[in-house]
Formats: sequence, structure tokens, C-alpha cells
Amino acid sequence: MSLLYQKNTFKISLFFLALIIQGCAVAGSVLVPLESIEPPSGKYDIGTQVYFWTDNSRGELYTTDPTDYRELMVQIWYPAQGGENYQKAPHITYPKKSISSIARTAGLPTSFGNHGTQLISSSVFGLSPIQNKKFPLILFSHGDGGLLNQNTSQVEELVSNGYIVIACNHTYNASITFDKEGNPVPYKKNISWNEQAQYHKKYYTNLLIKYRYQDLAFLLKTLKQDRFNDESVNPFKNNIDFGKVGAMGHSMGGGTTYIAMLKNNEIKAGVAFDGWFFGLLDKDAKTNTKKPFLHIGQEQFLDRNIEGDINYSKDGKRNFDIYNTILETNDESYGVYIKNSLHYSYTDIKLIYNQGAPFSLTLDSLGEVDKKIVDKVMDKTVLNFFNYALKDQPFYIKKLDTHNDQVVYNKHP
Repeated sequence: MSLLYQKNTFKISLFFLALIIQGCAVAGSVLVPLESIEPPSGKYDIGTQVYFWTDNSRGELYTTDPTDYRELMVQIWYPAQGGENYQKAPHITYPKKSISSIARTAGLPTSFGNHGTQLISSSVFGLSPIQNKKFPLILFSHGDGGLLNQNTSQVEELVSNGYIVIACNHTYNASITFDKEGNPVPYKKNISWNEQAQYHKKYYTNLLIKYRYQDLAFLLKTLKQDRFNDESVNPFKNNIDFGKVGAMGHSMGGGTTYIAMLKNNEIKAGVAFDGWFFGLLDKDAKTNTKKPFLHIGQEQFLDRNIEGDINYSKDGKRNFDIYNTILETNDESYGVYIKNSLHYSYTDIKLIYNQGAPFSLTLDSLGEVDKKIVDKVMDKTVLNFFNYALKDQPFYIKKLDTHNDQVVYNKHP
């Protein structure tokens, strides 16, 4: 989730202000049936595991202690079987701690996210992976201030159709993460998003995105080992086809994905959700990856004169320039643009904070488009794209017009 795409405010109806602060989350949960994402379409059950890994080759970017190595909370989703009789995992790992921390960071009442703590996923913790079969691997990178669970619909759709997905919370750049003892590690040590933006502004000229890419490279390297560095046995090594690796991400995670495509020959394709590219250097944008690249985002990417939440700042204007350079440079680029969407439309935030509930707060950058339409378009297009890029199946970019009046599909250049 990008800092610069939001206007650092949440629109609150003055008439309901007192009522909202005291109990809008409770009212929303009671008055509106609990909603979750649509079940994935594939044949496989979904198992998931959480790990805590340390990259001893890198010091921590946000601290000065030379012995403080990069620690990451990691989650893996994988095809499994026999999950129908087991309790599903929560939509967000450590839901109560995570959602209350996000609310505090955003300046909201901590009760505001109570609805999200009750959401469940289609995954089951601890199921055994499918045996004697290899699957492509997808690396996921969340946005600035996001979470590894923020695009659960897309993750589970891929896994149910025969992919393994791995994600990490980019420590200090996630809304919240946790260490192996379960202690919360907040977004840049309890400072606000505005302060965080100023703190790492200097890193936006490539260093922060590079560091996030190194997180993804570390995940990929660790998956190739017989044992993880927490000494647990790697149960996935023989299930991953390391010749078929892709990456995807939202916002800054989209920029991270593109850098990963440039720097790592093992990563064969990438998807960005409403990507934040302005942290890329000009030379990066002008380098042809010679790999399939898909961007799904708001219509303002297609025409900057269309109203949106990007083109209101210097960084937003640069984002357009970098994005268009990528499309012009990269041999095989595709664009999908959803009308009436904004930056957070491409995450699960609208679902977690129950925007359909009476008396709910209205968050900026969610857009007016129906969340189910966004998920359906994203799920179908991302699956079709990776099936094309990693499984040699046709890509029907011009035919994915289930919501033709809401979506524009383009092939670039």
C-alpha cells in the first residue's frame, strides 16, 4: 500500500463522527453479514505455513546495530489435499494484533478493524504438500505499509490452480510484522506514515526497492536448501519447479517485482497491481527485461487526464513517466485498467474494513468499483497470464472481457 497515493486522510462524516469513533466496527459487524473473498476456482486444497527466517548476509536497513541482521516473517501457500475437514486459517495471520496496529498507524480507532479479525481464508495451516508433483513458484511483494496477506484472493486463486506462492513482510516497511517470539515489529518503529515517508524518502531513488528485491532473492535462495535457516526441514524443495518462477506485487511491490525481473534471470515473468514505479532509476525503466510483464491498475494509468489518486504530486507524475517507459521498452507488456478503481482497490483493505457496513469510515483510495469485480478481473487475468508465461498456455488478453463495460484490456506496445 503506497504512502504517496493516499492523501494521508480518511474522510469522516461529521454527523456520525462521535458514533463512529465509539463503535462503528461493532455496528458494521452486527448489521452486515460477515463477508469474505470468493473461494478459489482450482482443484487443489490450499495448505499454508508461517516461518521466521534471518538473512545473515545483510544488516538491517533501518537500524544502526551491526549485529542486527535482516529478519523476515514468511508465509508459504501450496497445493495440498485433505483440507476440507480442517479449520481454515484467518485471512490475516495474527489478525487482532495486525489489524489493531494498522488502525493505530493510520490514526483510526483500534476497534475499527474488528470485522477483519473475523475473516477466514481458504487455506489450512499445516497440511501436507501434494507429493510427486512440481509446481511453478510465485514471489509476492506487498506495498509500502502493506502486509503479506493483503492480496489473499490472488494468492489462493493461483495456489488452487497449481502454483506455490511465498511472501514476506518487508520488515519496517510493512504495517506490522512479528518476530519468532510473536512480538510485533511495527512500521518503522512506531512512527507515523508521514514520518516514515520522510525518513526513507532518500531511499526511493532505488535503494529501498533494491533492498526489498533482496528480500525476494533471499526467499528464493532459502527455498532451494534442504533445511531452512531456522533448522526446520524444507518440505517444498521437491515440489517447486525452479525453472518456472514469477513475481507479483502491489504498489511499491510492483516496482519491486519489476526490479526482480531485471536483476534475476530465474524470474521469468512479473505482475504489478497499481504499480509504484517512480523509485526505479531511469536506466532500469529503459532496460528491456525481454520477459512478459502485466500491469493491472486504475484507468488513470491509461490516460493521466482521467481522475484518479496518482497524478497529484511530483512523484505521481514521475510514476507515469516511468510506467510508460517500461511499456515502450519491454518487448512484451500488457495492461488491464479497471474503471472507477483507485489504489487500494487492488488489495483486500476494502474487505477487511467492511466498507459496505452502515456507519463505516470511508477510506481514501478505495474507489467506487465493486470489490468483487476487481477480484474477479485480477484473479482471472493473473492466472491466465502466469499460465501463459510459466506453463506455455495461451494468453487471452483481448478476450477476458467478463466486465467489458468496466475494464479496458490492452497489449503494449
